[in-house]
Amino acid sequence: MDELNDQIAMITDPDGRSAVMAEMAVSAHRRQDVDAGALAEMLELAEAARLWAHAEREAE
Repeated sequence: MDELNDQIAMITDPDGRSAVMAEMAVSAHRRQDVDAGALAEMLELAEAARLWAHAEREAE
């Protein structure tokens, strides 16, 4: 959640930060810390954050 809440980093590098969040989610799933449903939600959040950050950058 800290990665998701770091709005400055997300706006600075939307694609890079969302890639980091996606990799963290996949790693958590591989460690069996989260199930497939949670993984899907985490990946959706990473994509939503990426889209939000791009919109914020365009609004500036």
